[in-house]
Amino acid sequence: MGDVFQKQRLVNENLGKNYTRLHSIIYAVIEERFGKTKKCTFGLKRGSQTGVTHEGCVDVSIWEFELYMKYVHIHENNVVTITKGDALQTFCKSCSRRRRKARLEQQKQENEGKSPYEIRARYMTKYGKDTKECSRCKRSQHIDLFNVSPGMECGLHNMCRSCSCDYGSSIGDRWIRYLPDGNHKYDKAELKDDMHDDHIFPLSLGGSNDKINHQMISSTENLKKGSGLDHFTSMKDIHPDMLSARFRHHLQEAQEIHELKIRLHQSMYVEICERSRMSDEELFERYKRYTVMNNLNVDVERAVKKFREDCKIRNIC
Repeated sequence: MGDVFQKQRLVNENLGKNYTRLHSIIYAVIEERFGKTKKCTFGLKRGSQTGVTHEGCVDVSIWEFELYMKYVHIHENNVVTITKGDALQTFCKSCSRRRRKARLEQQKQENEGKSPYEIRARYMTKYGKDTKECSRCKRSQHIDLFNVSPGMECGLHNMCRSCSCDYGSSIGDRWIRYLPDGNHKYDKAELKDDMHDDHIFPLSLGGSNDKINHQMISSTENLKKGSGLDHFTSMKDIHPDMLSARFRHHLQEAQEIHELKIRLHQSMYVEICERSRMSDEELFERYKRYTVMNNLNVDVERAVKKFREDCKIRNIC
């Protein structure tokens, strides 16, 4: 596989594409050239502004480092080339998680006791503007349209109030992409101010839409939680019904949470690809069966159209 690592330009034609299904191949290429482990010495040599330093053995499995996709190129027949270094981030996932948590805590302490007016004034001083781009609708809006979030680095939510409300209280169009089992949702009257209806096990990894997989948490907690599995400390914490039935077999097959995440990413991607290759008629029937099974009152024709648009945007197949 020596010629796999030929030198190339750093222009990555694959930037933005979803290659989760190829992670095992990419890591295998990295392992062949650089070995099974990489040293993580975060904070041990030059200190750390957050006080976080690497804990435990500095020789860490390469699977515990995020990929630096800028230097990874995917060619025909899934041939992988690496253009610089080992294509891994400089510190491991554990350090990254703890560093982020510490930074958020520092930010929270700096904003503690400050009024919304003071936090917004601090934002304008720090960033030199009174607008912010919503991470969901992508519109640049006045900061008064964003809720204050003392735990966020900028002091404000990443989503505007309108998008935050929609995201937190509804499954929205995510069912079109992930087809989760179930149809549970809280009555809006049950949702207190600044509370979100959250899926404990993320839909993007095969989570179900049954009641057992729902919880009400604050908008700050929800936005901080993200769509990973870091909030689970053990495989035993995951109830099988939190997953849609077609993905539950991975709970028995995976040895630990990281492996489970990889398996689910790959399975979800394969499933979406299979749907993308269906004709419009086949896709219509697939969504129709799903809506009947889960008692959903939705526009199936619109679902087909939105799915096609989503696949095009995400470069699926």
